[in-house]
Amino acid sequence: MTETALTSLPRIHCVGDLWVQSGYMLGPRTINDFELVYFPEGTNTKYTAGNVSFVLKEPCILLTRPEEVHSYHFDPGKNVRHLFVHFEFAEMRNEEPWYRGLLEGGPVFPINQAPLVSGFMKKLFWTANHQPLHWHRRLSVLTLTILEELASSGVYSPNAAESLPVPVQQAIDYMAGRLAETISIEEVAARSGWSHEHFTRLFTSSVGMTPKRFLLELRLRRAEDWMLRGEGTIKQIAYQVGFKDEHHFSKMYKKIRGITASEYIKRCSTPLYRHAVEPLGTAPDAHYSANRLVLVQDSHIK
Repeated sequence: MTETALTSLPRIHCVGDLWVQSGYMLGPRTINDFELVYFPEGTNTKYTAGNVSFVLKEPCILLTRPEEVHSYHFDPGKNVRHLFVHFEFAEMRNEEPWYRGLLEGGPVFPINQAPLVSGFMKKLFWTANHQPLHWHRRLSVLTLTILEELASSGVYSPNAAESLPVPVQQAIDYMAGRLAETISIEEVAARSGWSHEHFTRLFTSSVGMTPKRFLLELRLRRAEDWMLRGEGTIKQIAYQVGFKDEHHFSKMYKKIRGITASEYIKRCSTPLYRHAVEPLGTAPDAHYSANRLVLVQDSHIK
């Protein structure tokens, strides 16, 4: 993602929540759009993308790319539940820097690397089945939120941090410890001993975004932590994460996240974000029948 506003939201084609018979094989196949597939529990299901296979032994989410040959061999010992969403997204098609690591990494993302994703996925399927007001846009916003979490999970995971150049990791630590202060990228670069230009090039190639964009992301994520817990007003939170005024914070939050800070707080206050759907059986607390597919726009599955 660049430092400009998003030009579009993901365009949702269909979503589904299906139980698959043990031992079933799907593919090899290709799809013309992107697909996120959520496995709420670990199984012996094997997913193959290209020439590489993964056994999905822990809860995870998969990202399948357009025209990528892939297949599933579902657990031979038990039926398997999986939830999926097909979508198109210009920013990923154009390989914007923020999503480049997401596209080049994976395709399997353990849920423990992005713990909020499971809640967002369940909210997405609830929305598709209940179809409340503006449900099409809500599906797009939720899908974007999931992609944002997955894109940032590599940046914040311990293994990723260990592989960063020492000056880059020191710069991240320096920024993270001073989010309430007014700091400049020139100041951060100077501490690395490199020129501003060299530091920016190395930081961007290592992390996938510019230092300025990363600092903004740190501020927004810290703000979201407090908003999720209901700690403080938007004005108070804005000051605590280094914004000079509430208006600037609200403007940047809407620009980057696609929703307002007030909408984020309201969404996090609902019980749907505090209670998980049971992964076994027919999941009656999901409030919709098992094995559901909701078509939003024309599906692009071959």
